[in-house]
Amino acid sequence: MKFGLLYEMETPRPWTERSEYNIYWQALEQIEAADRLGFDYVWEVEHHFLEEYSHSSAPEVFFGAVSQRTKTIRIAHGVRLLPFNFNHPIKLAEQAAVLDIISNGRVEFGIGRSTTVQELDGFSIDYGRTRDEVREAAEIIVKAWTEDVLEHDGKLMKIPPRRVVPKPIQKPHPPMWMACVAPDSYVLAGDRGLGALSFTMNFEAVQKAMDKYRKAFAARSDQIPKVANQAFGAMVVCHVVDNKADEAIGIDGARWFMHHVGLLFAPMVAKNEAYSYEYTRRLFNLDIDPGAVSDDVLKHHPMVVVGTPDEVIGKFEAFERSGIDQVICFKQAGHIPHARIMRSFELMGRHVLPHFRKKAADVAQPPVR
Repeated sequence: MKFGLLYEMETPRPWTERSEYNIYWQALEQIEAADRLGFDYVWEVEHHFLEEYSHSSAPEVFFGAVSQRTKTIRIAHGVRLLPFNFNHPIKLAEQAAVLDIISNGRVEFGIGRSTTVQELDGFSIDYGRTRDEVREAAEIIVKAWTEDVLEHDGKLMKIPPRRVVPKPIQKPHPPMWMACVAPDSYVLAGDRGLGALSFTMNFEAVQKAMDKYRKAFAARSDQIPKVANQAFGAMVVCHVVDNKADEAIGIDGARWFMHHVGLLFAPMVAKNEAYSYEYTRRLFNLDIDPGAVSDDVLKHHPMVVVGTPDEVIGKFEAFERSGIDQVICFKQAGHIPHARIMRSFELMGRHVLPHFRKKAADVAQPPVR
């Protein structure tokens, strides 16, 4: 099982003139530490207008800085927004190719469409066209990366013959992924031969989705990338601690994050339904709004991985047994201070990652008879 990080650039109120500055520079310091410790991936989102929850609107710029401060960690878009009003697919292909060059071939490219009213309405996006636009944009991006001269005569977009430069150095192109939240999105990702990035905070639902994804992948009929990517990554809130006070800080960060996820996505997922028990149960497997859940309930929530190294290892082993290929750790959650996040990295690098590296080495190296 691989280990990744996820960055939203969360910037909770109250704000100062340096709030966003601090969040970005602290993220760089954290990612440099993760690279030294042996994390496999760093994912960054693309979001717009989602104040407090995510101030990450230009991941291609931030990742340029990451590429020059790290050596081995995979630099992963999780995700670029593909509806045409967000981004033109040729621009996305060019930006990713440049990043692949300056990172020495470390780019991973996730795609998505956004599920928030704030973003979709802010860019005047037609809800009914988003899936078709994502499908066609992904096809154009692959063509731009792999064909000497791109020409596209599609249902929604037409591009005359043009040579798109530069090309990525990974051949045929960087691995591709798709963000998954709605149950049918996992089937779409599998059918298209894309890795699945699960942002579902309900472990039971994740396990069911993973089974659907793998069946769809095995029977895929609409592959987009030149090389299919059968990998399943799942996001968790993760804070490794060695004392109860720090544990409480981590749980409060998870509570803040989960509460704000619910507020953001409720209008889109349930337009004619209040922020109700049923919606909350499906999204988090909780009976009430996460903002009102006790520390003890969150401590035992499968997707809230907050605790001592041994406790964290125990939860991650459950993910490994379930067949998850990559656990994606969200650490910069809510009001968790930067110093506490760095301490969490230190404990994870000293205890958690070596445990799983040893397990992987033992599997790779059969015992001597």
